Amino acid sequence: MKAFPVSDLQAGRYFTKAVYLDDKYILLTPETQLTDSLLERLRAWEYATVLSDGESVTNPVLSSDDDGASVSLSVDQDVKEQTLFHEAETFFNELLGFVERIFTDFVTKGEVAQRPIGEQVKQIIDMTRSHRRYLLRLGEMTVKDKNYIVNHSTKTAVVSIAIGTTLRLPSHKLIELGTAAMLHEIGMIRLPPQLYMSQKQLSGKERQAIAAHTVLGFKILKQESFPVSVSLAVLECRENHDGTGYPRKLAGDKISLYAKIIRVAGSFAAMISERPFRAALEGHAAILEMLQQSGKHYDESVLKALIANVSLYPIGTYVQLSNGTRGMVVDTNVDNPRAPKVRVIAGPQGERYAEQPVVDTGIDTTHTVVRAIASPVAKN
Repeated sequence: MKAFPVSDLQAGRYFTKAVYLDDKYILLTPETQLTDSLLERLRAWEYATVLSDGESVTNPVLSSDDDGASVSLSVDQDVKEQTLFHEAETFFNELLGFVERIFTDFVTKGEVAQRPIGEQVKQIIDMTRSHRRYLLRLGEMTVKDKNYIVNHSTKTAVVSIAIGTTLRLPSHKLIELGTAAMLHEIGMIRLPPQLYMSQKQLSGKERQAIAAHTVLGFKILKQESFPVSVSLAVLECRENHDGTGYPRKLAGDKISLYAKIIRVAGSFAAMISERPFRAALEGHAAILEMLQQSGKHYDESVLKALIANVSLYPIGTYVQLSNGTRGMVVDTNVDNPRAPKVRVIAGPQGERYAEQPVVDTGIDTTHTVVRAIASPVAKN
């Protein structure tokens, strides 16, 4: 196919053959007029060229091509989705910078400023309420040159706020929870990086040093006069529901709620992040692994609250549907975590659709989720 620069296209004209954005993604049929609004949207979408085997003409040409029948591009919807995700991604990267500055100030000045942290957590709460399904696409966030502790603490804070919101915590408790989640690894900064970034199996002495980071964090926050509930959450965030965690081997209701939430949020954040010793897990695989530890490492009610936010198929997961089509999870279903809302983006053979409807797989029985598939969507 020939490439046509978007800058050369003229509103009011037609093409003699279907127009594509790429090899399979149909933009226009020969019967469809090129409009000013479509050109504006293509520029907003940052497309430099379109592809076609046809020519630009002044009058429509009736097409017998089956692949062009009744196909239209949902540009408005896609641009809106891209804009909202970009806003969430921009916020996330600004949050990374804030967390990095907090940790840098602690290392260089020995200070941990409570007020700015509280104000920042309020912003996380607001962004979670307005952009939840975009902000929780953590695996898609572009993160450059950030220390693992900074990255992990930021992701844990976001997921913790989402869980706390689902559990209907009041605003002041969400602020305490977010503060504890953001600072839950502050004791780790006192340890040599080679310990928590090691690619080899740790010795018993090294494991003891790692296990001490929650106690160090507790002492740091207590010394800085943070609320007892925040300091305790940091102390207990590695305790397991069945009593096999550390540092005090607490179990069940003896573990504070904030710590239970951070335990779940931190595990999910760690699993979907790349580490020196393993690749990042897909969100679906992370949820399945965590479900195996429900009632053991994790409190069941807290884990259910995580799943209510990300579903068994977390936002951003690619899935195959029962009619053979493929899509990406764009929202969750609180009442049925197995049936998220999915944007259908490709056919059974991997052909990308121009019109990409969002289906509720809990209602539409022709589009139930069969399985998670590798990203990007292409081949079986």
